Amino acid sequence: MATLKKRINLSVDEDTLSALEEIKKITKSLSLSALVLELTKEAIEIREDIYFAKLADKREKEKTIKHSEVWG
Repeated sequence: MATLKKRINLSVDEDTLSALEEIKKITKSLSLSALVLELTKEAIEIREDIYFAKLADKREKEKTIKHSEVWG
């Protein structure tokens, strides 16, 4: 039966594989694939947080205009 999910082939070095296997044992993940998917989702969330934090910092430095100045 075909899956609706897309597949990605990933090659890792021995150290990375060992680290993933240890994390799998600790977290009791069902498979390495499930673990890598979970870690990937976490990494995307972290990257999004970093992006929006930088954007917020940039916006905080911009000149502000009071509501009364804009709308009278």
